[in-house]
Amino acid sequence: MKTALLIGGTAATGVAIAAELRERGYAVTIYHRGTHEVDELNDLEHIHGDPHHRETIAADLGKRSWDVTVATYGRIRYLAEALRGRTGQLVSVSGMPVVGTVAGVPRTERDPYENLADAPAGLKNLLPRIIDTERAILQAHAAGDFVGTVVRYPYVYGPHSVVPMEWHVIRRVLDRRRQWILQGAGLAISGRCAAPNAARLIGLALDQPRIAGGEIYHAADSRQFTQREWIGLVAAALNHEFQYVDIPSSIVPLGVSAVPMAGEFNWVRSTDVKAGILRHVVVSSEKARSELGYADAVTAEDWIRRTVQYWIENPPVIDGLEGRFRPEEFDYDAEDRLLAFWRIVVRRAPDVGVSLDRAHPYDHPKRAKPA
Repeated sequence: MKTALLIGGTAATGVAIAAELRERGYAVTIYHRGTHEVDELNDLEHIHGDPHHRETIAADLGKRSWDVTVATYGRIRYLAEALRGRTGQLVSVSGMPVVGTVAGVPRTERDPYENLADAPAGLKNLLPRIIDTERAILQAHAAGDFVGTVVRYPYVYGPHSVVPMEWHVIRRVLDRRRQWILQGAGLAISGRCAAPNAARLIGLALDQPRIAGGEIYHAADSRQFTQREWIGLVAAALNHEFQYVDIPSSIVPLGVSAVPMAGEFNWVRSTDVKAGILRHVVVSSEKARSELGYADAVTAEDWIRRTVQYWIENPPVIDGLEGRFRPEEFDYDAEDRLLAFWRIVVRRAPDVGVSLDRAHPYDHPKRAKPA
């Protein structure tokens, strides 16, 4: 039987990747720390260890080999070193923050790497290492160590996600919050990918090593939503509707607790946050479609509903440690003070002139001109 090593496996995409591997007839081994176990993977072989250090990787994996490896976790450049000549194919998961900002959308695999000075605050130290890891995988492929492919994730949503952004919305629905503060009218688009769709792309890369070898692919749902649309979809899964209040970043800086989801700006380009710029992150999956025949395994709308149901049944911990979320990310007092201030600003708005209407630019004669 063909064998597969899945490194990580218990976060958002692990169950879906394992399912893709099972469907292809692989006997799957999961290598992770063992701190989080997922019921759907209990029947698989587990190697519990530390995939972050050369010495622990060597001790944990021994002399074993696998036909294919999917690395979603750990220090992948060390894992790639250890697996030289011991796996036929390695798919490494990376992330969209490594992609530099260029004019226009979407973001493609041809775009340059992000400058360290512009890196998200949460990735200042990690960004160079992530970039080095991508390069190491592609260099190992070129050297013939294995068939290497990099798959970049945007925000991946679904059960078991480490930091479920949907909880920002769900918690406010459960707490009966009626108003939601937006910035930029909530029109910014952030790249997202349902877990089964990301896993499907990885499965297709494994199916086609001659095409996928030495390449980078972006994972993304076919249909993307603005922030306001996404909030509405999550709330609708709970039969709730928010009243949206748009307050510009010139009034309240990006990333402060008076605005819902402000903590997520830790993963946005730091220079944009300082400048109060809300930028679209439209992730192109066209390369995966044209080269690998990728198509969504699930629709975004269906998977959002499934994700909401999971988090209702399995609420995340809000302690700033294990659960990642901090209590101040739900700073309702600050939100209410800002809303009260904004109501005063709106009431004092000056006369803004008259409504401007422009007629259609072409003539529309009602009668034919005489010959």
